[in-house]
Amino acid sequence: MKILKIYDPAMCCPTGVCGTDVDTRLVQLANFLNTLDKSKFEVNRFGLTTEPGEYVANSEVARILKEEGVDSLPLFFVDDELVFSKDYPSVPQLSSKLGLASFVAKF
Repeated sequence: MKILKIYDPAMCCPTGVCGTDVDTRLVQLANFLNTLDKSKFEVNRFGLTTEPGEYVANSEVARILKEEGVDSLPLFFVDDELVFSKDYPSVPQLSSKLGLASFVAKF
């Protein structure tokens, strides 16, 4: 099982897909995460405003925040390896890091 951990910057809600100016990448990410096979992928997504303790508990996240500040967020870890920082990856980029050859969206 692969473990994906996402450390989001401060957002209006846990997914960032509310409000009047929605980032389409966040919508695509939320949809993608919801379609992952739960028997093959564990997804842990943390919000800076709702779960700040998780940012301190992970020594690598704490180190990055101390050295680079909150502009380093979001941080994406796959099996404890940092794979993306400072911006949200596209679904194909994230799929590739998770070892998925392709992704088909469910509508």
